[in-house]
Amino acid sequence: MAASFFDYPESESTRGGQELLFLPHWDELRWQKLLPYCEVRSFQSGDLVISPGEVGRTFFIILDGRLEVLIPRGDGGYRSTQVREPGTVIGEQSFFDGRPRSAALRALTDGRLLSVSQDSFLSFAAREPDLARDVLTELGRTLSLKLRQANSLIGKWLQ
Repeated sequence: MAASFFDYPESESTRGGQELLFLPHWDELRWQKLLPYCEVRSFQSGDLVISPGEVGRTFFIILDGRLEVLIPRGDGGYRSTQVREPGTVIGEQSFFDGRPRSAALRALTDGRLLSVSQDSFLSFAAREPDLARDVLTELGRTLSLKLRQANSLIGKWLQ
C-alpha cells in the first residue's frame, strides 16, 4: 500500500475506529490534487468547532487534534457520544443534504481541519472526476458507518 498523506495516530481510541479513517488508501499524489480545493481551519481546545443548527454544505477532515461529538439533549445541554481523531471526516451529512448540522463538535485539544465546501468540491470534480468519485464513495461509506454507530448507541441507551 502506498504511503498515506496523514500520519495516522496509533492511539487506543483510533485502533478501534480505523474504519472511520478517510481515504487511507490515497497516496501523496492524490492528496496533492485535492488540497488546492481545501482551506485550513484552526481550532483551540474548548472551541465549539461545529454547532447544531449551523447551515453549511462543507465537510471537514481532521488534520490534527481531537474533537468530541456532542448531541443536543432536550434540556438544552449536550451528551458526549464519541471522539473523532486525525484522519476522520466530519460534517458530511450537511454536505450532502444541505440541512442544519445535527451535532456539536467541541475541541478537546488544539488542532486543524481541512475544509471542503460544496462549490470547491464541484470544481475539483470537474477536473478530477475519478478522484471525486473516490471522495463521494468514501463519504457515503463513512455516513453508513456512523449510522451503524448511532444505532448501536441508541440501542444501548434504550436498554
